[in-house]
Amino acid sequence: MRTRVIAVVGLVAIITAACGAADPGVTATRSRAGSTGNTPTDTTGGGGGQLIPSDTTGGTTGGGGTTPPKKTYTIIDGVVDFGNLGPRHPKYDGFLTAAFGDIQDYWAKAFPQAYKTAWTPLKGGIFAAYPDRTTPIPGCGSPQSSYQDVASRGAFYCSQGDFMAYDDDKLLPSLVDQLGKEAVAVVLAHEFGHAVQHRAGEDNQPVILKEQQADCFAGAWTAHVASGGSKLISFDDNAVKGGLIAMINVRDPVNGNGLNDPDAHGTGFDRVGAFQDGFLGGPDRCKTFFTEDRVSKLIDIPFDTADPNQGNLPLVDPNPDPTNGASDIVTLIPKSLDFFWEALATANKVPFTAPKFTQYPDAGPYPNCAGIAPATYKNNVVYCAADNTIYWDFDYALKLSKDALTGDMSVGYLFSNAYSDAIQTALKSSRKGAKRALFDDCLTGAWVGSVVPPIPTDRQDQLSLSAGDLDEAVITAIARGDQSTDSNVNGMAFDKITAFRTGVLGGLNVCQSQK
Repeated sequence: MRTRVIAVVGLVAIITAACGAADPGVTATRSRAGSTGNTPTDTTGGGGGQLIPSDTTGGTTGGGGTTPPKKTYTIIDGVVDFGNLGPRHPKYDGFLTAAFGDIQDYWAKAFPQAYKTAWTPLKGGIFAAYPDRTTPIPGCGSPQSSYQDVASRGAFYCSQGDFMAYDDDKLLPSLVDQLGKEAVAVVLAHEFGHAVQHRAGEDNQPVILKEQQADCFAGAWTAHVASGGSKLISFDDNAVKGGLIAMINVRDPVNGNGLNDPDAHGTGFDRVGAFQDGFLGGPDRCKTFFTEDRVSKLIDIPFDTADPNQGNLPLVDPNPDPTNGASDIVTLIPKSLDFFWEALATANKVPFTAPKFTQYPDAGPYPNCAGIAPATYKNNVVYCAADNTIYWDFDYALKLSKDALTGDMSVGYLFSNAYSDAIQTALKSSRKGAKRALFDDCLTGAWVGSVVPPIPTDRQDQLSLSAGDLDEAVITAIARGDQSTDSNVNGMAFDKITAFRTGVLGGLNVCQSQK
């Protein structure tokens, strides 16, 4: 996030490419340019387990059901060309052949239904690339592809020769370790989506739309597996959650050129949205991406190279300006929330007093608020209705603000969700459990939507999102999702993202229309 200091004018009304033979491929990215750090884990009172889920197996949708026992996968011959060294990764090679086999089986049925045209199987095959491989991989614009050719793209589909290849030495092992093999299958389902586009005659569409549609196709296939439609593999709730995280991990670099890049794939926020479109609507929803006005709905926030914070405010400003005050998370985000919600409450004649923000150490002592268990406070931000105070774990917020994968908007998301609970209290909302938490997500999205640039220069609140902020909020929302629908406390990760995106894109009125 970033802010500009201006003279106070007064309170204003708040209103709610290039194409080629091969797609650009996928690579994993970090949150901030030059940032470092370990992948954080989520141990909040809201649950969520690891922010990047570990390797899992099983199978249901994010919408519920039971988790089947773990399954052992053996290699299916003829699906992947492993080269002269053969399969090299017992951890995932069997699963990978099952996933690729199911992806092709799925499209053999889904493509004729969606496009009214016969499906043709992949002619060139699927190739695992590694430095010691001596058996050839087809070329994409050249006679052969070397390992370096494949590694430079990570994983890709080439319409010349109608084949896929993936880096089986660095990229895939790394992604499996980070995300789990199910999430990696989602990434590869995205790449296979370009083979679907080739068969639909859509090779010459803008790259950003092809990438969005491939994300949508990956979501459609994931829903098929998660609903029990596959005979080869199964997904549980964590696998669907991992699929969402996979879309974030293969987003465009935060410090890139955004939609001005002819090879742009989209932000994590937009890629997750496309994935969800496919998960909920299937191929029929995806096939309209080239005829609807989708580009105008993508949020493109340029990276500000002049910002000394690189778009990531510190938790506490070590050198506050003596005239304009501190420029940090704990000052600017509560101020922005007050500005947004006090004006709306006044306009709608809702009695509302802005909550106070009070920190506490991670190790305690914890606040004392009726109805809130002490264990709830660890690694959390909690609204106490009894004294109208938002209590927040300083050490946890500091960790989030500095981590490579999260940042200032992760703290902002938690601050806003607690603030949203104060709004629901003022509105005398009867929502409880997951329904209340999901409404908080939507209200948070409405506030976030109000600070998407450009910000009017005469507005009192000049807080503005920076590149990567929306992705940080999405990552945090995913982390706080319930592990299964049996919990019914915070809502499933899929539903939390839906609620948050609804608020960002539709504003408060759309939130109020949600059941």
